[in-house]
Amino acid sequence: MVRFRHAPEHCVWELTLRCNMRCLHCGSAAGRARPNELTVAECLDVADQLTAMGCTQATLIGGEVFLYRGWEGVARRLVEGGARVNIITNGFLMSDEQVRQIRRAGLANVGISLDGMEANHNRIRNVRTSFARVLEAMRRLRAAGVSIGAVTSLLDFNVADLPDMYDLLLAHGVEVWQLQIATAMGSLADGRPMLLRPEKVPGILRFMAEKRAEAKMDIYAGDDLGYYDEREVLVRSRRDCISVWQGCQAGLRVVGIDSVGNVKGCESLYDERFIEGNLRSESLAEIWRKPWGFAYNRRFRVDQLAGPCAGCEAGATCRGGCRGACYFTTGNLYHNIYCVYPAACEAKGRTHRRPESRPPIVNAPAERSSVAAAG
Repeated sequence: MVRFRHAPEHCVWELTLRCNMRCLHCGSAAGRARPNELTVAECLDVADQLTAMGCTQATLIGGEVFLYRGWEGVARRLVEGGARVNIITNGFLMSDEQVRQIRRAGLANVGISLDGMEANHNRIRNVRTSFARVLEAMRRLRAAGVSIGAVTSLLDFNVADLPDMYDLLLAHGVEVWQLQIATAMGSLADGRPMLLRPEKVPGILRFMAEKRAEAKMDIYAGDDLGYYDEREVLVRSRRDCISVWQGCQAGLRVVGIDSVGNVKGCESLYDERFIEGNLRSESLAEIWRKPWGFAYNRRFRVDQLAGPCAGCEAGATCRGGCRGACYFTTGNLYHNIYCVYPAACEAKGRTHRRPESRPPIVNAPAERSSVAAAG
């Protein structure tokens, strides 16, 4: 058999849309479970398909993952198949029983969402005790010897909390902290005044680089932060390898699955237009290997780049940054307003060319339901 060029090495899998919170920035507008969500038996089959196709890293999310009965078994099946697995939780339901489940599942770590110090976090989460429950969850995990990570979604009003959050997370034994930009989708689709202003990004990257240099905690930039200023290596590299941004991997090395089995290139492309197929009617391999699948990345051309990305000397490598951040802020998959590289070019006296008009897009066959490109 001919080896397929792309493999879903990294998967973000939404097990349920059910959630115990109504967060301001929730990209999936979670709350109630979808009708007819995948059963545990179906999820176990999907887990086997993932690892058979080369999945080495899986992140289970919700909604709230603890509200999916059977999540532990799904996680364990992935681990048994050779994948490194973690979950993202709001921490509110963390009890001794959840800690036991985490240990039995063999998770690599537990990511807890923390979106500011107490006032801002509780405001975002719409639960006045959420911050206190996060700290309690961290205490439980640390006492049990479970590796803890933190995930922070950046809005315009919580950036000022970052220095205090760093000290707090260090005190609670957090080993890894990922910062990402909250995107204008789901519950935040109409909340544009709260969105992070692009001019704040360089300061965030400076903060991250300074804290990484202290070597007390691993702080990473999410896929929507950057790209290619002098801090790129510091905010992107892992302990075991030097890394830089090499373009959106949705549909190339990354796959997203939702709670009813819809497959997308990435769960940050939270729109029905990006659905490539459903696991109840097709296998993961069939969906992944469609000739016109995931065309926005598999058939990417440099001349599709728009806005400040068009003509950029890093365009062939960067490919416009995060597709979700582009699409949900500008309506164009290849126009990124959060990139710091244009400013870096101007500061160094280089010319950053801008487009005279919007570039052409890739058009998929009419019967294909997913987005090939958006303008």
